[in-house]
Amino acid sequence: MARVSREDFSVAAATNESAYRRITIPMLRVEAGPGPAVALIAGVHGDEWEGQAAVLDLWHQLPEILQRGTVFLLPAVNAEASLAGTRLSPSDGGNLNRAFLGEPARGYTESIAAALEARLLPRVQAMVDVHSGGASLRYLPSSVITRYGDDAYDARLPALARAFGLPHCVFFRGGESGSMPAAASRHGVLRLSAEIGGGRETSRGLAERCREGLLGCLAELGLMPDHPLPRNPEIRLYDLDAPAATLRTREPGVFVPGVELGQSVAARQDIGRLIEPARPDTPMRALLSPQAGTVVCLRAIARSGDGDCLLQVAPALPLDSLASKY
Repeated sequence: MARVSREDFSVAAATNESAYRRITIPMLRVEAGPGPAVALIAGVHGDEWEGQAAVLDLWHQLPEILQRGTVFLLPAVNAEASLAGTRLSPSDGGNLNRAFLGEPARGYTESIAAALEARLLPRVQAMVDVHSGGASLRYLPSSVITRYGDDAYDARLPALARAFGLPHCVFFRGGESGSMPAAASRHGVLRLSAEIGGGRETSRGLAERCREGLLGCLAELGLMPDHPLPRNPEIRLYDLDAPAATLRTREPGVFVPGVELGQSVAARQDIGRLIEPARPDTPMRALLSPQAGTVVCLRAIARSGDGDCLLQVAPALPLDSLASKY
């Protein structure tokens, strides 16, 4: 059986009502002898539940089944936001995925990021960081590969995406120095992410798919050699960084989608409408797909404002084309 130790840390989270308030971030270390060190992280945004449920399951299960190496489990890395069910940190409005800005840390959210850079990232060789659409979006369950800056192509990434076991993989480019991908890049940590579900809800099925994906990644990285890897070679890659991939509102209204996640659409196809029921004389505005492809993401909140993301769509490419994105 693996050795288990708690490595929780706390950070200041002052509010107007509590000057010396602190929040504890739970972290479990599971060690099963020689091998790589891997971090499994969820709850960067507190309203993204699938990864939190999956990592919590492994918190209880992994000590019995880990065969090699060391795993750090953080089921709610932004514990304050998780407890509040919010994307951003309630005490300072911070976005943890943009808070890796170095010292000195200014407030609760940046303090978590600074602690992760000091306490966790220097100790691991790989990480899987699970996200979802949160309250405002729903995603086609997908693994996610983010290239930060001019990072070189890492040939291990397609195998890790296949090991996660989902038939879809999303590609982003990142250039923000305060992001989790930027922090992983600075420390030379191999990183896979995921977007699973959303809409301020979850299901046992999605949580289980996420948990199996995390176990598949541990197997691919050599920590669970007896765990079977998924047999799903046909993984489709979607480049969501292209400007044409995202449709945003230019005016407020109620979004009435006419398509579903996973649906194939043509360029300029009618994908829904924007209405204003309280202003019945306002004309209905038809919404058209920005390009041909598969609907990967849909807004989950009907009432929408100027600039909100309504939909993301991209053509399906073979996963082997990933190297051409670098």
